[in-house]
Amino acid sequence: MFIRSVRWWVAVYKYPRALLPFSLPLSASILALAPLPPHAHAPSSTSEVAFLLLEDDYEACAADDWRPSSMTEHRLLELEREGLLRPRTSSSRPEWIAPAADHREPRPPTGSVVSFAKFHRHGLGAPPSRFMWALCHHYGVELQHFSPNAITVVAVFATVCEGYLGMMPHWDLWLHLYRGELFNAPTGTAGVRKPVRAGCLNLVLKTGKTERPREYIPVGLSSKHTGWDSQWFYLRNDDGLLPAYTGRLITEHPENWTYDVVQVHQSRLDPLLDTLKKLRLEGLTAALVLSAVHHRRVLPLMSRLLRMDEMGPDVSSRDLEACRMSNKAPADDEVAARVRAAVAGDFKAEHVNGFPMRPDVGSIDLVSSFLAYGISSEFSSIPL
Repeated sequence: MFIRSVRWWVAVYKYPRALLPFSLPLSASILALAPLPPHAHAPSSTSEVAFLLLEDDYEACAADDWRPSSMTEHRLLELEREGLLRPRTSSSRPEWIAPAADHREPRPPTGSVVSFAKFHRHGLGAPPSRFMWALCHHYGVELQHFSPNAITVVAVFATVCEGYLGMMPHWDLWLHLYRGELFNAPTGTAGVRKPVRAGCLNLVLKTGKTERPREYIPVGLSSKHTGWDSQWFYLRNDDGLLPAYTGRLITEHPENWTYDVVQVHQSRLDPLLDTLKKLRLEGLTAALVLSAVHHRRVLPLMSRLLRMDEMGPDVSSRDLEACRMSNKAPADDEVAARVRAAVAGDFKAEHVNGFPMRPDVGSIDLVSSFLAYGISSEFSSIPL
């Protein structure tokens, strides 16, 4: 059966700048779903076709049902032992829950959202970082709408900012480099595609007539994600930072998915872009970034007491351990396997931590690059 596509109505809300621990213009807007028009009918459950018949934009096919979850408690305990999930400490509000056998589609308990094993292997943590929170609200998506590659892209960007530039993830830099792209699955019929319940948001470098792909480090993403969408489970949504799960479908991308930096702020990115070019010329790649992350035992998209560049020898062992996901660093072979699962190429164990983050021995000192612009290396203090 073919039906017309949906146009979700959105409204703009202002979020106080004080809530965001990264540079964000005062006038920045976040998209959120607004009440539907009176004549529109919202689906009563996720098993219904989640379209609103409002406008004849393009022909689309009804989405497939959710695939049954393959995540058992045993498999989730393996993720916990690998340092990719927090240990369960509460029986009344557990950090994670394996779906019940009769849950053919997600039915998370109150206070939980739907996550995927791949997300945590690629850098997501709980509670999530404020940058992850901001991305969810800016793009108007729930956690399950991200694709595995989108999580990788965000994890690499956050690590480059924290571990190599020495600042919190920079909002204008993100908007300058990346845009959202909607994924609809092929149906086998020419010109007809169908929405997906999970993984519809891809985050891709802006190209066109720009130098942006050469302004950033190489990020070749893996295409080996077969079966990832059956690896779902329930993740505790601490402090409600992530949007609540509703199971809604996204059938067209909002205009703000392609927003760029406000023109007046563009020149302020020049020091950052020049420094990124230096890192690229020195050989930094997404694979090396992720290997440094796993070597340090942190999850880039998890709320932490310390930024990655602050995890130095002068910090108390107690504070360091609070940021780490395990007491022992994984073997280089294991780190290399995790990197190969996230990015393209045959990453070798001997290259693990081959480009150390700050403040490790061997990391690149970027202070001279910043001082050339007459500013401090503490970039996150620059008001935008």
